[in-house]
Amino acid sequence: MTPEAVRKRVFLVGGILFAMMLAVSAVLFTREISRIQEEKTRRSEVMGELPDFALVSQNGRSVGRSDLLGRVHVVNFFYTSCTGPSPVLTKKMAGLQEAWLDEQDIGYMSITVDPERDTPTVLASYAAENGAREGWVFLTGETERVHDVIRHGFRSPVYAISGAEAIHHSLRFALLDKRGRVRAHLDAASPTLVADAAPIVKRLLAEN
Repeated sequence: MTPEAVRKRVFLVGGILFAMMLAVSAVLFTREISRIQEEKTRRSEVMGELPDFALVSQNGRSVGRSDLLGRVHVVNFFYTSCTGPSPVLTKKMAGLQEAWLDEQDIGYMSITVDPERDTPTVLASYAAENGAREGWVFLTGETERVHDVIRHGFRSPVYAISGAEAIHHSLRFALLDKRGRVRAHLDAASPTLVADAAPIVKRLLAEN
C-alpha cells in the first residue's frame, strides 16, 4: 500500500471515529437536556394547594392556612391510639425536627385522622411523650373538616377500615412551600428520609 493510500485510510478511519464520537455526544447531550428539563418540571410541580381551614392545636390554639404562610412545613398524618405505623411516623418526624433544629423557617405539623378521640388535651400529652419541640404542631378538629383538608388539600386518602378500629391514612410525609402548596411527598419508610428530604427542603427555603 502506497503512503498516499495509507494516509487516505487513516483520514477515513479518523473521520468515521470522529463522526461516531459526535453522534454519541449528541445522544448523551440530548438525554442530559431531557433529564434536566424533567427534573425542573418535577421540582416546580404543585401537587396540591391547601384550602382555607380552621383546626385546633394541642395547645388549644386555632390554626389556619394563613398561619402556615412564609415557612416551609413538613406534614404527616397519624392517630394516637394507633399501634401500627403512627408511632413510627411520629419518631421519624422527631428525627427530622432534630436534624433541622437550627432552621427557624421550617415548621412541623402532625394531623390526626381520629379527631373524635384525639382532643387537644390528648394531643398535648402525646406531644410531650414524644419529645416534640417548639414548632411542631399537632392538629385536630371536627372530623369532617379534618378529613376534608387531608383529602382535598393534601390529596391523601383517609377512611375507617370496615370491621376494625383502624383508620387508613397516608404513610408519606408532605412538604409544603411557603405559599401553603404541596410540593413533594416522601416515603416515611425510607432509611434515608432526612437525606431524601434535605435537597427539596433547601430548594423550598430558597423560594420566595
